Amino acid sequence: MSRVALIGENSLEYIEKLIHIWNSGDCAVLLDWRIPLQTAIEMMREADVYKCFIEDGLLEKSNISFPDHIEFVEFEKNIVTTMLPQEIYDKFQHNYETNEAVVIYSSGTTGKSKGIILSHYAINTNADAIIDYMQPNDNDCIYIAKTLSHSSTLTGELLVALKTRTKLVIAPTIVPPRFVLGNIEKYKVSIICLNPMLLSMYAQEYQRRQYDIRSLKTIYVSGSVLSDKTYSIAHDVFCGINIYNVYGLSEAGPRVSAQTIDCCKSNSVGKAIRGVDIVIVDENGNQVPWGERGIVHIKVPSKYSGYISGGEKHTSLFNEYLNTGDVGYFDTNEELHIVGRIDDVIIIDAHKIYPYDVEKAITKNTCVTECVILKCETEDNTFLECIYVSDFELPLEDKRRLSNLLMPYEIPKHYSRTDELPKNNNGKLLRNKKLNS
Repeated sequence: MSRVALIGENSLEYIEKLIHIWNSGDCAVLLDWRIPLQTAIEMMREADVYKCFIEDGLLEKSNISFPDHIEFVEFEKNIVTTMLPQEIYDKFQHNYETNEAVVIYSSGTTGKSKGIILSHYAINTNADAIIDYMQPNDNDCIYIAKTLSHSSTLTGELLVALKTRTKLVIAPTIVPPRFVLGNIEKYKVSIICLNPMLLSMYAQEYQRRQYDIRSLKTIYVSGSVLSDKTYSIAHDVFCGINIYNVYGLSEAGPRVSAQTIDCCKSNSVGKAIRGVDIVIVDENGNQVPWGERGIVHIKVPSKYSGYISGGEKHTSLFNEYLNTGDVGYFDTNEELHIVGRIDDVIIIDAHKIYPYDVEKAITKNTCVTECVILKCETEDNTFLECIYVSDFELPLEDKRRLSNLLMPYEIPKHYSRTDELPKNNNGKLLRNKKLNS
């Protein structure tokens, strides 16, 4: 078994190369085509890649020198939107072996991206559990709107379609919302998987122009925490279409939990999918009472095999379960809620502050579209700053109203308006990036 890198925009040729790598007994190192090529080469060196299939034209855009020990093989890409043909389904081979299938690089929102190794058993077992709750049928059609180099798209969409032979639309990803909504109409798409940023963009476009998307029955949302405001707007705009949150992480294969028709009473991430156990513990590893927040730990049959380099960032606190690094709780309907990352928790004067709570209060009760809460320190004081997106400066009366919703130590002392917040290619907020000058 050798590792072969694959770089390119979503296309039939990309999927053919991926299946070819698997059928040859090799492991596919999936690298996002939008990252700088020099960074991709560093990742390839780290992963000991011997060959790289790369989309035609990407090499020409770079003036860097290429390592001699990596063979670069260009492939052409057909840029038109198209349905996955039957011959590609026929080439796919079901595989539950424990040898390496893919290396997925994390989004890197809290530091350097890590190469996560997933076996064929992991991704296929996870895909089977997704099929179990998604239940695609012969009349369904899935539209891929996110890049295939991410585990959620690879396992939760491509593998689901290949294993069930569900119709699948392959299209470019860096496109305006009208392009995607038009394709949903054209190809009679019934299932689409989005991140919160894309969901918000498509809802805004649909409000501007009514597309004929009667075929669309389900939208699955994952990638980051969906704000209550976006959740509410999307349900109003896409009335009659099921909108289900799902949750996971690449180390889990990736899917961990999902909303279904039986568990979608609120803006939760649903319940554990088949084969998964979820517990929430405190910092000492003790399970917290129902409804209280703690650190989410999971036991999954599709657990990753390791990292290309380095070890787990968060040590397991409970029975060798995987520590997700996420903070969450179970509601009275036994649905899981994710409220942020352990790393994001802010401590001021011994008070533990969850940025999610403050951001939720601000976006829900003001003109703010989205915001981020940061800890600021000066020689004389430590306080919270709110950097927000809005068409208007936040009125003084809105700031004052927050005193009825938040504890005094949770109320920001400084506010800054911006046109947009920095996010990675998958729509996740980059909290560690400097947001203002």
